[in-house]
Amino acid sequence: MRGLGIFGLIVAIGLLITAMQSFFIVDQTEEALVLQVGAAKEAYNEPGTNEAGLKMKLPFVQSVIKYDRRNIGLDIPNIEVLASNQEQLIVDAFVRYQISDPLAFYQRLVTQRTAEAQLSQFTNTAIRNALANKLPEEIISGQRATLMDTIRQNLSESTAGRGITIIDVRIRRADLPQDVSERVFRRMEAARNQEAELIRANGDKQAQAIRAKADRDRTVILAEANQKSEEIRGEGDAKRNEIYAAAYGRDPEFFRFQRALIACEQSLSKKTQIVVGPDRLNLCDEFIDAAKTSGR
Repeated sequence: MRGLGIFGLIVAIGLLITAMQSFFIVDQTEEALVLQVGAAKEAYNEPGTNEAGLKMKLPFVQSVIKYDRRNIGLDIPNIEVLASNQEQLIVDAFVRYQISDPLAFYQRLVTQRTAEAQLSQFTNTAIRNALANKLPEEIISGQRATLMDTIRQNLSESTAGRGITIIDVRIRRADLPQDVSERVFRRMEAARNQEAELIRANGDKQAQAIRAKADRDRTVILAEANQKSEEIRGEGDAKRNEIYAAAYGRDPEFFRFQRALIACEQSLSKKTQIVVGPDRLNLCDEFIDAAKTSGR
C-alpha cells in the first residue's frame, strides 16, 4: 500500500509537470512564437490580432518564446556626424519600432538584444547619410521634419524583411563644438540680416510707389474739384445775372434804388464815398438823414 501511495504521488507530479509543459499564457502586451526543435510552428497575438489568453502546446517537444507586442523605444546617443562643410556635430537620436512579424523577427534576429544592436547601426548610418549633405544651420533650424522623414524611410528600407516596423525616428539633440557653434551662429545672423535688408528695401520701394500714387491722385482730385467748383460758380453767376436782368427789366427804377442801398451799406462799412449816378447824387446822405428822422 505504501508503494502504491508513492507511485501515485509520482504520477501526480508527472501529470502536473506535463500540464505545466502543455499550457502557457499570452499576455495582452506580448506576442508568442511556438518552436519545435528550433523551428517556428505557430504565432499568437501578432499585431492586428487579439489572441491573448491560455494556449496549449506539445509538452517537452515544443517551447515558447515571447516578444513585446507594444511600441518599443530605443535611444541612440552620441552619433558623430560630419556636415557638408566638414564641421562635426554630436547627435542623439530616438527610434520607436514594433515587432510586426515575430516569425521573420525570430528567423533573422532571434532576440531583441540582437535586433536593437542592428537597429542602432542602421540608424547611425541613416542619420549620417541624411545629414552629410546638409549645413549645420540647416540641421539645427527649420528642416528637421523633412530630415526625419528621409531618415525613417532609409531605416525602414534597411530593416525590411526582419519583422520590424519603424514607427518614428527623432533627433533629440544636435550639438556643435563651441567654436563651430559660434561660426554657425555668425553665418545665420549674417543671412538673417541680409534677408531683413532685402525685405526693408522692398518695403521702402513699395512705400514710395504708394506715396507717389497718392500724390498723383490728390492732384487729380483737387483739379477736378476746382474745375467742378468753377463750373458751379459760373452757373450761379449766370443764374444771378439772369435774375438781375429780369428784375431790372420789370422795374428799372426799383432795381437802381436797391443797388444804391447795397452800395450805401458797403460804403458805410468800408468808409468810402459812393456816387450812385448822375441823376441821384448824394443818395446815401439822403438815406442816412431819412433814417435819423424816423428814429432808426
